[in-house]
Amino acid sequence: MHGTRTSRSRAAVLAGAVAAALGIAGCTSGGSTGAAGPSSPSGPVSTSAPAPTATPTAGSTGATVTSTPPAAPAPSPTCFDTTMVGDTTAAGYLSRLPGAARIIDPGIFMGLDGLHLDTTGDQRPCGPVTVRITRFTVRLSHTGSGTVTRPSYSYSPLDTTEVTVGPANGLAPGSAPPATSHCSGVLSVVQLGAPIKDTDLPQQLNLVTPNPAPTGPYHQIVKVIGERQVAAGLALPADAATC
Repeated sequence: MHGTRTSRSRAAVLAGAVAAALGIAGCTSGGSTGAAGPSSPSGPVSTSAPAPTATPTAGSTGATVTSTPPAAPAPSPTCFDTTMVGDTTAAGYLSRLPGAARIIDPGIFMGLDGLHLDTTGDQRPCGPVTVRITRFTVRLSHTGSGTVTRPSYSYSPLDTTEVTVGPANGLAPGSAPPATSHCSGVLSVVQLGAPIKDTDLPQQLNLVTPNPAPTGPYHQIVKVIGERQVAAGLALPADAATC
């Protein structure tokens, strides 16, 4: 009987040892009843934000975004519209027109045969321009005594007319000044707006006698001084230097 009890005791010890071994194995492998812990990453962890993805535009079928090309610049104007500005601005524009051959020459000027437009293609007015020409008789004489004399003159109103000039280069029809006479010339003033008065005229005329002496009427350009004046010219008789 003692021998049987000993055998049972050994069996119980052996069963306890096996159970303990199984419990230790379960703890080292995570066990079947415990929750599995998070696995450690095998490489370095990136801290940068993910790259943004393209957003398709409304109505598109893909993710590719296409940009609209910029609008072409508006073409630069090649003429000046005098109808869009006042008389003073339009007169200033006309008076500053450059000559077609030389920019230092006036693009609009008076001659013995009338009013001329002769400017470059990108400077001319967009349409015909109506201007007023006011004419004055210029009485010529000399003051002084002996060989020391100087020319003098006086104005008197003659007439006023309206003509059209441009947009093409050429002579304005009906713009020629009246004929000159003995010691009497004609001053033609081109302007916009109301007619000018003799008080608006140059206080001094630079009378230049051509060399050689002229055999007929001649003409010289006169500098304008009023804000609405465009051009002016003086037609002189051949004997102007001897009056």
